Amino acid sequence: MTLLEQYMDCMQKGDCVALADLFTDHGVIHDSSTIKAGMDTLHLEGKMAIEMMFHHKFGFNGGPGIRYFDERIVWYFITYNGKVVPVMATLSEMEDGKIKRLNIYPL
Repeated sequence: MTLLEQYMDCMQKGDCVALADLFTDHGVIHDSSTIKAGMDTLHLEGKMAIEMMFHHKFGFNGGPGIRYFDERIVWYFITYNGKVVPVMATLSEMEDGKIKRLNIYPL
């Protein structure tokens, strides 16, 4: 499985700990899709911050399906504050087989 496939698998299972373990110790999620749900952009650094965000504020909504474009880009639906937002996640940096930076944009 690619890193993005593992990432999506963890989200579908709701496994926040395994999801955070896909990131380097100082891995980053920069998520501007939250703007579509009336929230501020999320910029998280570190496994603990990533795990806590997915544990408390995130809702995965597979919607009509997950679409992989390549090993670095995936489209899916995410739910923030009860609002479903179509997003594109781009794996922009990797280090030692882990995610160093993942950018999430609204579609």
